[in-house]
Amino acid sequence: MTTVEEATSRLQQSLRELPKALTTSTWTAGLLILLVGFTGSLVLVFQAAENASLSPAELSSWVLAITVGSGLLTLGLSLWYKQPVICAWSTPGLALLVSSLRDYKLSDAVGVFLVVGLAIAFVGFTGLFDKAMRLIPQPVAMAVLAGVLFKFGLGLFASLQTAPVIVLVMIAVFLIFKRLNWKTPMALALVAGFVATFALGQVDLSGARLKLAKPIFIMPTFHLSAIISLGAPLFMLALASQNAPGFVVMKSFGYTPPANGSLIATGLMSALFAPLFGHGFTLAALTAALGNSPEAHADPQLRYGAGVTSGLFKTLLGLFGTTVVAFFAGLPKALIAAMAGLALLGTIQGCLVGAFSEAKDREAAMFALLLTASDVQLLGVGSAFWGLVAGFIVSKVLTWRKA
Repeated sequence: MTTVEEATSRLQQSLRELPKALTTSTWTAGLLILLVGFTGSLVLVFQAAENASLSPAELSSWVLAITVGSGLLTLGLSLWYKQPVICAWSTPGLALLVSSLRDYKLSDAVGVFLVVGLAIAFVGFTGLFDKAMRLIPQPVAMAVLAGVLFKFGLGLFASLQTAPVIVLVMIAVFLIFKRLNWKTPMALALVAGFVATFALGQVDLSGARLKLAKPIFIMPTFHLSAIISLGAPLFMLALASQNAPGFVVMKSFGYTPPANGSLIATGLMSALFAPLFGHGFTLAALTAALGNSPEAHADPQLRYGAGVTSGLFKTLLGLFGTTVVAFFAGLPKALIAAMAGLALLGTIQGCLVGAFSEAKDREAAMFALLLTASDVQLLGVGSAFWGLVAGFIVSKVLTWRKA
């Protein structure tokens, strides 16, 4: 059977088994991915837009591009590979744009986005990134994931300072139904959190107005200085700070990440959405754990349903652009932090067990865990990448034997 035939057969199987994959837990995971994504890095879009003096229409088009684009990618890749392939807009890229976007014309920035997207697709075609990812030891990968998720676990209890009633209600509901062996305790905790939030009047929806977003086409222009000064950092950040940790997340849960295919797809989609001011798509790192964990679905073969639901939520809600952002901005941050923390407790525990189960890998795993959890930024690249590098080097040094 050829590669194309295998892929087509896998897609047909995904569609046949989709009704079994769409359960309460996968819908809950999809909603959590949406909530964490929309209330986290998307706020940076507003900062970058304000610094660059974008009009409300241009801002709405930007939100439309990155949410719909990442939603379609997540939906399509999850069905195609029958794995929970969670995609997102480039968060490190957003952080860079907050400080840099005002220095460039919009058309120059669009040209940079297009070039970077094509460059990432080219890396996928070469297959080099996939080979590099295969060299990472599994305990190191799990330690990096634990380090990435550590702040979510801390955030659960830190949120007690600002919203103790909401958080305690969610924890109580979660533990009670966990004790009763309920299949979806997280879904009930989610409902309880929303009920408590509305009952206490801690939701501000004054800025939300239901309105469809309209895409605005920006003709790209190309200037070498912009491509080098803005494009090169965007390219490196996409590969090192999000795609690499994203592959590690999937590997940690026993999947074989489709490195080449996902890079090609995200790169081409980035180029396609660039004229709408889509600044780039990558594999998700943080929210991917929500879709890949056993809490999303007990059966790993059906866990791709979390990717499907996440993609549907992002695509449909992204059509309303800034309206949706205003709604999620009205939710208390403590509610989102508690949701993410509760949903990832089991994943963090499993990662720590896997990372330190073998004595020979413990030092490498510890280096990877601590460096990743430190949130240190070196050369503009996030700690997850450096955790991978440190863990790999320590592992090789300690297991190396002279001939």
